[in-house]
Formats: sequence, structure tokens, C-alpha cells
Amino acid sequence: MDKIQWEENIIRAADDYLCRNDGCFDSHMKACLEGFNYEDQTVSFRFETQGWQRNERGHIHGGAIAGMFDTALGVVANFAAGKNEATTADMNVTYLRPVEFGQNTIVKVYIVKMGKTMIRLRAEMFCQKTGKLAAAATGSWIPL
Repeated sequence: MDKIQWEENIIRAADDYLCRNDGCFDSHMKACLEGFNYEDQTVSFRFETQGWQRNERGHIHGGAIAGMFDTALGVVANFAAGKNEATTADMNVTYLRPVEFGQNTIVKVYIVKMGKTMIRLRAEMFCQKTGKLAAAATGSWIPL
């Protein structure tokens, strides 16, 4: 796939999964496409932190951070799956520092391998304001 087609397809995949407003999980995550780079095979998403995501200490709950990763990685996996959709096979999250409520995050997804039977991705989450790395994730998705 050439660069223009790749870019058009990633924009379409992001719109399809993030702009549904159907009440499903992804619509509650407040994610939007932040940018992409064909040469590096990366796609970035911005997430707003929300009150319902806070833990008892006032930081963003680890499960909400995992949800942000699953949303961002899932959009890219579904893009990589082409006409098919993809489902999460496994995902591993490493937490490095707390994410404060009110700080938006950027999740940068790296396409590791776009295979016919397995899609491998990795991602990094940064605090948008400070640029500090907050968490990282890897995962596998199965094209359906």
C-alpha cells in the first residue's frame, strides 16, 4: 500500500472506531487521532483524562490506562487487518509513573508486524504537557 492510501486508511479506521458515539467503550475514552508517520509506521492518539478514570489517590486508574492502550492499539490493529476486524489476543502494560487527572496523554503506536494471522504492536504513553513517558504496552491481535 502506498503512502497516500496508508494515510487515508488510518484516518478512516480512526474515524470508524473513535467517532461512533454508540455508547460502547471506545466512545467513552475521548480519544482522537493526533498524528501518523508512514515512514516510521506509527500512529498517535490523544486521550483526555476523565473523572470516572480516577483511582482513590486521584491519579488515573491502571485499568483506564490499559483501556487507553487497548483502544489505540485496537484502532491500529483493525487498520492493519484490512477488510477484516481484529481482536486482542494479548496485551502487556508496564506502568512507569502516575498519570495525573487533568493531564492529557499521547499514545504512540508502533506497527511491529502486520501478518495475515497475527498483528504485533507496541506503544508508549506520554503526558502531553510534560512529555514524560508514563507507560508502555505490547500486544498481539488476531485478524478475524
